[in-house]
Amino acid sequence: MLMLGPDLRVRGGVSAVEQSLISHLPAHVRVTHVATMVEGSKWRKLWTFAAAIVRTLRHLRRARTDVVHIHFASNASSVRKIVLARLAMANGARVIMHAHGGGYQSYWAKLSPRRRAATLATLRRVDRLIVLGESWRAFFISIGLRPEQVVVLANPVVLPSAVPRRLPGSQVQLVYLGRISAEKGAFDLVEAVASLPPSGLARIKLVLAGDGELTRLRALIEQRGIQHAAQVRDWLNPSERDRLLATSDVFVLPSYAEGLPMALLEAMAWGLPAICTPVGSIPRQVRDGIEGFLVQPGDVAQLARAIERMAGDDALRARMASAARATVEPLSVDLFVEAVVALYCSLAFDASGGTRSE
Repeated sequence: MLMLGPDLRVRGGVSAVEQSLISHLPAHVRVTHVATMVEGSKWRKLWTFAAAIVRTLRHLRRARTDVVHIHFASNASSVRKIVLARLAMANGARVIMHAHGGGYQSYWAKLSPRRRAATLATLRRVDRLIVLGESWRAFFISIGLRPEQVVVLANPVVLPSAVPRRLPGSQVQLVYLGRISAEKGAFDLVEAVASLPPSGLARIKLVLAGDGELTRLRALIEQRGIQHAAQVRDWLNPSERDRLLATSDVFVLPSYAEGLPMALLEAMAWGLPAICTPVGSIPRQVRDGIEGFLVQPGDVAQLARAIERMAGDDALRARMASAARATVEPLSVDLFVEAVVALYCSLAFDASGGTRSE
């Protein structure tokens, strides 16, 4: 099979899903990965996409290809992958498109009628569309995909063999992982921590790690005078990320839009309760008061209250930590790979398929 998606070294959840899948595929599934996007200048990205078209066409024409698995999100990612999906189908390949990210619904609303029709015509012809949750399945069916096309498959997570025992202490470490941006709620999080009373602030240590607007974030922390309570780190590699999660107490992601963030699943796998927003498929994994707290996007006061309550109740954190780990155990990468391989086989060995016709 041929997999099309971001370069495996790109920072983000889509690359993490690709890496997990490729590294756990059984021996009888042979995969070739073609990078469709890299980090860097627009010219480097354009060159990479042009090369991806050439490599994809060459592979389709020279090698046996049972299935093409295309990872896509909104905006430019959608445009690139629609082109590649058409190319693959024109060469007789069975195509799976795999939707990621939380911005596709707003992206769809902004498309012109002409571009929307062209995109939908392609999506309706692919063999399967993988989505991250039932709300996304409902959305894609509402815009015109057939129910039998759309498959719900949550992101996978590698489960640590053991979760560290977190003893009650005088300080609670909150951790945020991901892109530093307003859309992800990073600045709301700093404002919420800064608004805590002195007694609450003294109990908190906040670590934010990622890429994006780090300079702006550091400036806001200094402006709010909470340098003693907040630390900003660059993007972490997997081993650094795991060490941080193992030594933290609570995961926080007050995002405005999501699909099903890998950072959240990884944190829950390490036994961290979560404070996040009820967007995308997050409510399927985090139930308010069970695995963590759900707060409304942009509600800094509500976010601060959730942080203060979580930090001030050791027993509550312990209960939520156990629930968080238990909730993500069914999302283990082994079970995910089983489901994906079954989907590959159902398409590769079913010549009829039959979702291409309008």
